Amino acid sequence: MSNRPQQDGLRFLRSAFADRHGGAWIYGASGVGKSTLARHFLREASGDAAVAYVDGEGLYASQLLGAILERFGYDVAPGSTDELLETLRAFLAQQAHTRKPPLLVVDRLNRMYPGALNVLCKLASMQADGQFALRFVLLSDTDCNHIIGSPSMKPVADRLYGRMELRAFTQKESLIYLYEKLRAAGASRPDDIFPADVCDAIHSAADGLPGALNRIAAAIIDQSDALPVRLSRIDCDELTVVDEESPRLVLTKAGEVLQDVQLVATRVLLGRSEMCDVIVDDRFVSKQHALLAWNEDSVILIDLNSANGTLVNSRPVKSRVLRNNDVISLGDHRVKLIYANAGARTDYEDPDLADTATMMNIAQVRRKRSVRQLPLKVVHNS
Repeated sequence: MSNRPQQDGLRFLRSAFADRHGGAWIYGASGVGKSTLARHFLREASGDAAVAYVDGEGLYASQLLGAILERFGYDVAPGSTDELLETLRAFLAQQAHTRKPPLLVVDRLNRMYPGALNVLCKLASMQADGQFALRFVLLSDTDCNHIIGSPSMKPVADRLYGRMELRAFTQKESLIYLYEKLRAAGASRPDDIFPADVCDAIHSAADGLPGALNRIAAAIIDQSDALPVRLSRIDCDELTVVDEESPRLVLTKAGEVLQDVQLVATRVLLGRSEMCDVIVDDRFVSKQHALLAWNEDSVILIDLNSANGTLVNSRPVKSRVLRNNDVISLGDHRVKLIYANAGARTDYEDPDLADTATMMNIAQVRRKRSVRQLPLKVVHNS
């Protein structure tokens, strides 16, 4: 992580977990990169401790406990809150004897139900071998001190090393960020794609938020027919609005949501390579595994001659018109399409690309993608 806000965030988390309290709270606007930062820290910490990430939005007590246990590798059977809590307590005690206390990240703290918040307090109070049994990072979209500062949350508040607001990028940081993304996509001279004045305009439209920078940059490249991009050629009215009716992809593994993205570019590449729009880190997934193309009422999936094939709703396909809630299987990962405009699949439907839609062939698509689009709008990122 080379940008200043994320570096500051990592230093804060490292300091927090070198402290005996072992708790940290980070807040900031949606799209500022809190989840990205937390997941980076989880990867860093996973070498010597069990780690887990849970999205707390709308969770009740038992749901939160079940999600935590699943992330720690348990096959959770239905049970009461007390039973789940005791199972987790036993796991934490066992971990304390062999490794460092596990690390838990709870996202969207401000959208959890009171019962789940109460569970957090119980977890924060647990000890084993004379030390706290669990380390934690809390993430929220707002400065929710009215929650953490309330008397009922004292066990959590007492564990906090501190809190930090993750800020948006400055104009210079946005330019550096965009150029790093373009270099990662294979551009040796990013300024030949986005001159400085275009980067400044993207920064202004995105308010310096990384998620919005990605979305707007992707939209600009998608609408541009020549490089470098010129500010005078950009349809600025289209840059600050995301069509909430555009398709969403939810990438999961073993039930855990890894990414939740809203499509902006009309062509999206899925695969293991860092050049892909949706990166699927799975040894059974090809570097450039599959392509999605969509318009206002359809989404089409094309398998790009992948080594292990692509399944839709457990059936192997080479090309398929997707419907709302269809599930794409890529190795051990699943990608769920959420797009009401695509309609629902009926029991008798078995669409074939040649029968139901017309679109450009793969060679045309690859020519269009000679300059790779930047990532999608991230609704949720693991």
